[in-house]
Amino acid sequence: PSVSMSDPRLKDHEVILEGNVYDLEAFSKVHPGGPDVLRIFGGSDATVHYYMLHPHLKLREKPLEPYKLRAAGPPKGNTAAEGDSAFLINTPAYQDLKARVKKAIPYQFATWEWYVKATVLFALTVYVEWTVIESGPSVLKGLVLGCLMAFIGLAIQHDANHGAVSPNGWVNQVWGYTQDWIGGSALLWRHHHVLMHHAETNVDGDDPDHSGDIVRFNKMTQWKGHHKWQAMYTWLLLPLLPINWHFMEFFDLVNLKHMGRPISKMASSSAKIALFFRCCFFVRFYLVPLYLYPSLWTVLYQFVTLCAGGLYLGVNFVISHNFEGVKSVLSTDRAQHTKRDWAFEQVETSSTVGGRVL
Repeated sequence: PSVSMSDPRLKDHEVILEGNVYDLEAFSKVHPGGPDVLRIFGGSDATVHYYMLHPHLKLREKPLEPYKLRAAGPPKGNTAAEGDSAFLINTPAYQDLKARVKKAIPYQFATWEWYVKATVLFALTVYVEWTVIESGPSVLKGLVLGCLMAFIGLAIQHDANHGAVSPNGWVNQVWGYTQDWIGGSALLWRHHHVLMHHAETNVDGDDPDHSGDIVRFNKMTQWKGHHKWQAMYTWLLLPLLPINWHFMEFFDLVNLKHMGRPISKMASSSAKIALFFRCCFFVRFYLVPLYLYPSLWTVLYQFVTLCAGGLYLGVNFVISHNFEGVKSVLSTDRAQHTKRDWAFEQVETSSTVGGRVL
């Protein structure tokens, strides 16, 4: 049966925090982190996102009071999109954990090392693309460029679009646009990854990184005959992920709908910017090299770039939350499980590629 992917309690410019409805459009104009980061939350219950993205232990009600509209009432469905979280939010244990982390890491944004890393990676990406224009494409350049684009996706835009690079919203926004530089979309990424994935990690039906039919990640996905071959065909599909991102997501931006869930109309201007950037990417990556060097070698260079980046990103994606021994996989049907602490669920369902160098 189909499920609702929007919250019937809300208009598109409204948001729910701790059971109350607020005018998000009005508040976004005075939001310290800037309006851009808020636009994906229009029409949603963003309580879990509030505590996920802020160091606050409690909701700061005083600055929000002028924007309060009414009490939200109970959710009218059992999906995250309808405002029913599968988890316990902002528990005393989570508050204690957050306080401990704050004490251990007083400054929780990017250090100078991050900026050096980000600048070098982005500069190298620009340089490789310039050498393609200047002296022509090659398979080696495709391999290097694909890996550099993957590094930008994992180590630059990811941090920026989480709002973790700087307390200044415009800094996060600028670095977040590196996702658009590599052919993705900062808007779609935040809608997919921040709004949906991290709020309901490993909840079947709510987490788009967990649910799907082509690859069966868990026992809640109905087994079909082709799944017996997935250990082989997955390796062929992962390198092709960027083709889907580059072309199919173009229509998601046009239709303001991604991963089956409507994108808030508050983000319509951001979608137009994303479409402009996507067109620029098509010209820069596909058309200009083909125009200057019209041969199958150019097509091969582009294909190798996509495969290298897609394979690197795809492998990291697969093992992030779908691995042997993952703590739990939850059903969308809330009656089938006891609600657990959101923060601890994040830790126990995740594997992380990290370390000081990365």
